[in-house]
Amino acid sequence: MDENTILGNVVNQPETAVVINKQRHFLAVFFLSLIWGVFGVDRFYLGKIWTGILKLLTIGGLGIWVIVDLSSIMSGRMRDKNGNEMIDAAKYKQFANQTVAIFTSVMIIVVVATVALSVYEVYQFMQSGGLDKMLQNMLPSGSQNIDMNQLQNMNLNGL
Repeated sequence: MDENTILGNVVNQPETAVVINKQRHFLAVFFLSLIWGVFGVDRFYLGKIWTGILKLLTIGGLGIWVIVDLSSIMSGRMRDKNGNEMIDAAKYKQFANQTVAIFTSVMIIVVVATVALSVYEVYQFMQSGGLDKMLQNMLPSGSQNIDMNQLQNMNLNGL
C-alpha cells in the first residue's frame, strides 16, 4: 500500500455526527425550582430565557408562579424550550412528592412553633406588668410614682 491509498481511505471516511442530548434531568429542574424558583433559575435552566427574566422581575409571580411551575414539574408536564421531556421524570415523581410533603410539613411546624412562642412571650410580658412596668423601669429611680398621664405630659413638654 502506498501513502496515497492510506490517506485516501482516511479522507473518504464519513464523518460521524456527535449527538448531544439536550434533555434536562428531572431532579435538576425540580431542585432548581424548589430552591431558586422565585428567581426563575428553573426557567433559565430549561432554556426559557424570557419567562425566566419575567419570573425574576415579578419575584416568581409573587409566589404563585413558583407553585404552578413546581406543580407542573412534579407532574411531569414541564418541558424545555424545545418541547423535550425531562429525563427520568416518571422515575422521580414520587420522590419529588415526598420531598415537597416533608418540606411543607417542616415549614408548618416552624410557623406554628414561632406563633406559639410569640403568643407565650406576649402573654408573659403582659403578666409581668406590660408596657407600664417597662416604662417605669426605664425612668430614674426617684420618679417611680409617675403615672402614664404624667409621662405623656413630660414627653409633650419636652418636644
